[in-house]
Formats: sequence, C-alpha cells, structure tokens
Amino acid sequence: MEQLRERADYLDSQDPLRKFAEEFYIKENMIYLDGNSLGLLSARAEQTLFDMLDSWKNLGIDGWMSGENPWYYVSERLGHRSAALVGGEPEEVIATASTTTNLHQLAATFFKPEGKRTKILADELNFPSDIYALQSQLQLKGLPPEEHLVQVKSRDGRTITEEDIIEAMTDEICLIILPTVLYRSGQLLDIERLTKEAHKRGILIGFDACHSAGRFRTIFQNGALILLIGAAINI
Repeated sequence: MEQLRERADYLDSQDPLRKFAEEFYIKENMIYLDGNSLGLLSARAEQTLFDMLDSWKNLGIDGWMSGENPWYYVSERLGHRSAALVGGEPEEVIATASTTTNLHQLAATFFKPEGKRTKILADELNFPSDIYALQSQLQLKGLPPEEHLVQVKSRDGRTITEEDIIEAMTDEICLIILPTVLYRSGQLLDIERLTKEAHKRGILIGFDACHSAGRFRTIFQNGALILLIGAAINI
C-alpha cells in the first residue's frame, strides 16, 4: 500500500497540470471527484462573483448594459468561451438557466402532440429531474404521463441497448429526450445513429448533455443544437 501511495505521489509531482489544483478551495487530504455535478470553487470564480456584486452595488440597474462585464451579454460571452468544449461554433452555444429549466423550455417549444403522435420517449435510467420535467410537460398538455411517457427499459440495470431505443420509435412518438451519457454507468450513446433513426421516422430527438461536455464535436458536425447547461434538440 505504501508503495502505491509513493507511486501516486510521484506521478502527481510530475503532472504538468498540478499547479492548477492550488486555485481551488479543497480540504486537506480530500479527493474530490464530483466535477460533473458541482465542481470545487476556484479563487477566480469567487472573485468574478465579487466583481458582479460590485457592479450591482455601484451601477444598480445600469449594470445590465454598463460596466466592465454588462450582465445582458454574459450568456453569450460564456457561450463563446465554452464552444470549444462542446465542439460548436461560438455563435451556436449559449450558457443559460439550469438543466431542468432548459429542458422545460425546449419541451414546451418542440413537443407538439398531434394525431397519433402524443407520446414522449425517454429511458428508465435517465436523470430523475429530466423525467419529472417531461411528466410535467405531458400534464400541461392534458396527457397522463403513465400513458404518454414511454421509458425504454434497461436489460442490466446499468446500460440502455440502442436497438431497444430504436424499436420504441413508433408512430406514436412525438419527441425523444435521452442523455448523451448515462450518469450511472458512463455509457455513451451513439448520438449520430439515434438522431438519424429518429429523423427517418419524422421524430424530433433531444439529448441532455450535462454529463458529457467535451464529447460533442461529432454532434455539431451532424447538425445538433446543444445548449451548454443541459439540453439538445435535433431539428
């Protein structure tokens, strides 16, 4: 065990990115791995918040359009800086709201049940809050979620078989919402394949991309729209 610790310490000392650890607030002897949900606070992020509060204090409502960092343009500026992480062009990416808020907005915009197409297709391993949002959107349309939310079953409790997803793309499906990466197992779905299969059937398909920023270059090359905080809709 001691040899393993020494080996780990040696490799850590050789890591060219080691210095960046000093920029984050972390307790001594703690290993923090929850970066996909809430990363550690950095000193620079903390200072940025203080700067924004200072703008509010000194500018009041004029902070929307004035000052060093006008609030009105923050979403676009963050989107521009984040575009490389998701493989998009600067004008294609925007940082806004939260995952659930974005998903509500997208579903409210693109879920238009008509005729036989009244159902939303998801999977049973998706992040719970995504499912809650889809259930709410169905209820707003007067459609019982227990009948109109179709969740593809997992064969092993950890992964979703893409053939099962495609099989569930019936002529009753109006909208599909899936994760890009299953947060329980790390399974990366074949987004291009699923998008093409959905489009062949005339179905809109969206992807919650929260857990996989940095894995999207092929998505953008195949025409998807990714919102930085959490959702994608292919149209």
